[in-house]
Amino acid sequence: MNPTKENKLNFLLIILVAFSLFFLKWFLSFYIFPNEDITIRIINDSFADSYMYFHYIKSLAEFDFNSLYLPGDGSSNFLPIPYGSVIFHALFYKLLGIETFIFLEFLSIFIFLLIFTLIFKTIKFSNTFSLLLATTLFMLPNLLSILNFLDIQELNTFAANFFNLRFPRPLIANLLFFSFIYLLLKSHIERNIFEYKNIFILSIIFSLSFSSFFFLFLNEVMTFIFYIFFYFKKDVFVILKNNIKKIIYSICLFIILVTPFIFLIFNAGEDYMERMGLISITLDDKIFLLKHYLYKLLRLKLIIIYLLLFLNIFLLKKFSPENYRYIFVFCILFFSSIISPLLFILISTKVAFLYHFNNTVVMCLILLIIVLFIINIRLLLNRFNIDLFNNFYLFSTILLILLLYNSILFNDYIIKKDDLSRKDRNHIINFLLKDKKINLHNVSIQTFDTKLMTWIIFKDNQNLRLIDGTLTLRGNSQIENDLINSFKVLNLSKNDFLKFIENRRIGYRYINHDLRPFFWQRYTANSLYTYRNSQDFDPVTLKFLNNSSPFYSHQFALPTFEIKRLLKKFIDVEITHLLYPKLLIVEKNHDIYKKASINKGFYCKKYDGSKFNFYVSKEYC
Repeated sequence: MNPTKENKLNFLLIILVAFSLFFLKWFLSFYIFPNEDITIRIINDSFADSYMYFHYIKSLAEFDFNSLYLPGDGSSNFLPIPYGSVIFHALFYKLLGIETFIFLEFLSIFIFLLIFTLIFKTIKFSNTFSLLLATTLFMLPNLLSILNFLDIQELNTFAANFFNLRFPRPLIANLLFFSFIYLLLKSHIERNIFEYKNIFILSIIFSLSFSSFFFLFLNEVMTFIFYIFFYFKKDVFVILKNNIKKIIYSICLFIILVTPFIFLIFNAGEDYMERMGLISITLDDKIFLLKHYLYKLLRLKLIIIYLLLFLNIFLLKKFSPENYRYIFVFCILFFSSIISPLLFILISTKVAFLYHFNNTVVMCLILLIIVLFIINIRLLLNRFNIDLFNNFYLFSTILLILLLYNSILFNDYIIKKDDLSRKDRNHIINFLLKDKKINLHNVSIQTFDTKLMTWIIFKDNQNLRLIDGTLTLRGNSQIENDLINSFKVLNLSKNDFLKFIENRRIGYRYINHDLRPFFWQRYTANSLYTYRNSQDFDPVTLKFLNNSSPFYSHQFALPTFEIKRLLKKFIDVEITHLLYPKLLIVEKNHDIYKKASINKGFYCKKYDGSKFNFYVSKEYC
């Protein structure tokens, strides 16, 4: 077949496979919930907690970087939007509306398949086999989640972080990372890394990665630097000198593209960055982190894996130089993922979410193992003249993977169709959209449900009496006041409030799922850090925290003095000074909220659902 026609056919096949992976989810959504508002549909059907990042899209699209979602002026600080992974959604949202999020999900699946098809084609696999491998990689996280019977933690980490439809990471951030891998691999094979086109595209990828997910950006940059030194070796400085003009231009382009993000970061406000988990570290902290990281890195099972990888790579280099060329970039990528956190901890004075470095190491390690495995299988089959690459078998396998993926998706939606919370949200939202007396733009609303908070934000409401701590630039003190006011409006007692803020051990960590959405990383607690570096915990809790990993950024516990302070603040707020919202949405089966006693002189019940009760002030009754 003519190469041009073959490429066009392969492009069409990628589109068809992407559509097959995309279609069923949204077909079932529209079929099972036919009358659902499009905004809440997209929120409900976004992968995991993707909807928690949708407000970034709206803020960027409208250039609104300081909204508090309260009446009056905005904040003097700015929302640090990770625009590298948000900008595409923001542009489409601005031009065509929120419906485009559905199309962008399809486009992201297509781009993932395209990138990995091109990667495997670069490694000299056929078009069809490359597409099969790309489709298998897309399906792999689902398979690992189901088949990891031994509960191997590294496989769980890979399944959660390699690629899925969670926005913006890994849906967009990892696509930038995979694009970097493809470009470096292609440039390596073609020996043209310093061509203007390649170096400028790399600069754009670096800037988008920097302003979306720093951990992958750092790995990309370190990979590129190590690649240059390992590949060109003694000629490296001559090569750099000969290409100095291109390098300077690309650095300038990078600086221009990341400057707005840096400006937003430095003007984000101390309270917001505290909730985002940014903490300062001392020299002793650095030593402690490095020891812990190296300990995890040098566990026996990992040392065995490293030795086997080294042996395999050594044999490839000696007996199959051509295949070693293909694996070279993946080796550098893995090596850089190990070195990057060491350099970062040594250089940086502030850290946050360090566990992402571990995730990146695992992702690069397993990606290297996968590529090595595929190349070794090809070598083995070629050695015995076995041909398993017949197009009929390849297409049949792709079809089987698509059927398996969609069967898993279908089973998930069979469960979703009985989601009573979703049905209640739809009922409440349909009422709000139809009732002409209620002006959604400025009516005051109170809800503890983050999906409804996100929906309300997209309806341009600027009067959310209670809001998740990542969605707003409100100060911590204001969020405390809002939380206490909300409890008083519901006529909940100080014992209810104490139960709401208490430390809870759930599974392998301390985590309070009720309080954490308002303060997030402010009360991170592990062996490296606690709030104000306090040791004021009960003995059992303190012992557990001191023995927990410093990479447990999502572990959450309040010191005793902070619990006492919040409880006193609750007691000191007088009922006569409360701000009563016009609309009140209450979770009726929650251990605490179900105790609410609604002021019948101010509210009437508009909807009594299975999961939510909906109240409106008497003027809307």
